[in-house]
Amino acid sequence: MPQLRIHFTDADLARTRLKPEIDLMWEIISSVQVLQHTDGDLSFDRWRRQVRERAGQDSGLRRAVQALITVAPHAVYFPDFLTPATDVSDIDAGVETVLSTPARRLCEEVGRLRPADSAGARWLDDLAHGKSAALRYLRHALHVYFRALIEPHLQIIGDGLRTDCAGGIQRYLQTGPEGLLRWLRPAVSWQPPILLVDYPCDRDLHLDGRGLVLIPGYFCHYHPIALADPLLRPVLVFPIRTESRLLAGPGSGDHVSALLGTTRAMILRAAVNGSTTTGLARQAGVTPATASHHTSVLRDAGLITTDRQENFATHLITPLGLKVLTSGPLGTS
Repeated sequence: MPQLRIHFTDADLARTRLKPEIDLMWEIISSVQVLQHTDGDLSFDRWRRQVRERAGQDSGLRRAVQALITVAPHAVYFPDFLTPATDVSDIDAGVETVLSTPARRLCEEVGRLRPADSAGARWLDDLAHGKSAALRYLRHALHVYFRALIEPHLQIIGDGLRTDCAGGIQRYLQTGPEGLLRWLRPAVSWQPPILLVDYPCDRDLHLDGRGLVLIPGYFCHYHPIALADPLLRPVLVFPIRTESRLLAGPGSGDHVSALLGTTRAMILRAAVNGSTTTGLARQAGVTPATASHHTSVLRDAGLITTDRQENFATHLITPLGLKVLTSGPLGTS
C-alpha cells in the first residue's frame, strides 16, 4: 500500500502536539468527502440521510453542497486553502481565512482541479482568478453548509473527539511524544525517526524542525490526511475510532454517561481541553451554578483538578478521569 513518510528530528518530536478541539474547516471539508461515497463507517449513515432529506427540500442547501463537492472532490487531491493552517475560533473567522488566500496560491491550487461538468469548470475558473462573484458564492456555500449540516451536531462531534483523544493524552502523559505517535495505530506506524502513514499515494514529508500538529477528525474516514503543500505548517488529520463516534451519538448507551449521568459525563469530556466553569456550563447546556456542583463532585472523585487564579477557575481532567473515559463498559477491559 502507498505510504506517506513523515521524517522527524529531535526538534520535531519536541514540537509535536495533539489538538483535541474541533477544527471547523477540516470537519466541513471532511464531511463533504463523506457525502461523496456510501461505503464505510455505519456511524455516518444517519447523518447522510439527514443531508439527503434536507437538501431535497432546500434548493439553496442543495446548491451549497454541490459547490463544495466541486471544490473539494473525494479524490487524491483537494485544495489546501480550504483547511487553513492557522487556528480559527469560529466559522466566520474560518471562512474569512479561506477567502483571504493570496491570489497566486488560489490560482495554483484551484487550477489543479478537474471538474466533471462544464458549469463547475466555469465557476472554478472564476474562483481560480479570484473573481469577487465566485468568492462570494464560496463564502455563501460554506456558511449555508455549516449552519445546516455541521453546527447542529457540534456537541456530538466535540464529544467524539474528546472521547477519542483522552487515550492519546493519557499516552502522552505516560510516555511522551513517541508514545502519542504510537497511539495513532492502526493506519500509522512509528518507526523512528519516520512516521509511516497509509496513504493514497507515495510521498515524503520532511518536518525540518517545524513539528507536527495532530488533528482528530470526526468526519475523517478512510485514512489520515496531510496538506498537499509541504511548505505549509505540517498537520496530520487522523480518523477517530468508530466507537468514539458511536459513544458520542444520541442513544448510544455510553457507559460513562450511565456511570456518571449525562451532564456530568459531558462536563468530564469537556475538561479534556481544560475549561472554566462558564465554558463547561455552556458546553453542557446548564447554568454555571449547576456546572459548579458537578465539577465539585468530579473533583472529589479525583476525575478532574481545579486551578484557581483570582476570579477564574480552570478545570482539567486527571489521569484517572482519562482512564474512565477510555475504559470499556463496566465488566469489560
